[in-house]
Amino acid sequence: MIRKKRQKKEIVSIVKCNSYNNSEVKKALLASFKNINFNFKKGLKVLIKPNILAPEPPEKAINTHPAIIEEICKILKEKKAKIYIGDSSGSNTELAFKKSGISKLKKYGKIINFETEKKKFFYFNKKFNRVYFPKILFQVDLIINVAKLKTHGLTRATLCIKNLYGCIPGKLKENYHRLAPSPKEFSKLLLLIYNKIKPELNIIDGVIGLEGEGPASGGKPIKSKLLLMSRNALAADIIASEIMGFKAREIPTNRLGKMKKKNIEVMGNGKNIKLNFIKPTSFDISFLLWINKLLPKPKIKFNHNKCTKCGLCKKKCPVKAIEMKPFPEADMKKCIRCLCCVEVCPYDAPYVEYHPAVQIMKKIFKFLKRI
Repeated sequence: MIRKKRQKKEIVSIVKCNSYNNSEVKKALLASFKNINFNFKKGLKVLIKPNILAPEPPEKAINTHPAIIEEICKILKEKKAKIYIGDSSGSNTELAFKKSGISKLKKYGKIINFETEKKKFFYFNKKFNRVYFPKILFQVDLIINVAKLKTHGLTRATLCIKNLYGCIPGKLKENYHRLAPSPKEFSKLLLLIYNKIKPELNIIDGVIGLEGEGPASGGKPIKSKLLLMSRNALAADIIASEIMGFKAREIPTNRLGKMKKKNIEVMGNGKNIKLNFIKPTSFDISFLLWINKLLPKPKIKFNHNKCTKCGLCKKKCPVKAIEMKPFPEADMKKCIRCLCCVEVCPYDAPYVEYHPAVQIMKKIFKFLKRI
């Protein structure tokens, strides 16, 4: 009789962290490293990839909080590491570094804008035959992926796998959005990126998360008071999404990644915590896909009371569907509903308008869930 080898479980640590006080963050990080049995070797070249989406201050909970990155840097400095902190945001990366507080961490290492780095491309498949990354990703000994606990209009949640999309430099992101317009296609690309970059340490800043119409200014901060950590990004995402109130398979990258919950072990003093994040509207109506096929597709609209006519939405649209007249207007024949305009707008002006029948059904569904 041949016995099957027992598959080694991926460990996900969930530790309570009530605030961004540096000493509390350090304590939570050290407990997390112990839970997943992770130790840093001396003298490593380490790249930390935070989630720096927009030029917003830490209290907006849109970006990875600088206190998390700072305490990681301090721990690495004790191990004589050479540190790089890099990202490419959804808009102005240099300004995003400054507003988010990341620029202040230059005393610990080099702050890198991936858009200005030398690039290297990889062949994924016929559709994605040239996918560009900054070379520095493949010149370091260790990549630490530090995501944010957030909802997302397209992918349902922004966690470890989605955070790695920031490794694509600048405007190149728009090209890949155009090639992968649906949540399923885009999520397949995200998994290809993860398998190429392979971060060995994955952390989710959930001290204060973002719920509702995330991942940017449309979302609302929520005190989730957690820090998650795993060697495996997919395992971390599965557990984090369930904490947020999703079923794991409702997040496309979780479902397509094909990791089974039984192969994950959860440790830490926060492992029994369950939260109920407000879901993005796109998730609330996902159960109505059958009726959506019979109705006109949702439209991208702009709130003129919030819009400043800055033109950032037009600049970032991957299919050039937006024109300024003088307020932005979206050509719905061109629009692929990737929600990039919603993601990059600092004023929460763009929104998705659904058919009235969908809005009525959504209200009925929410009422039924309460009774």
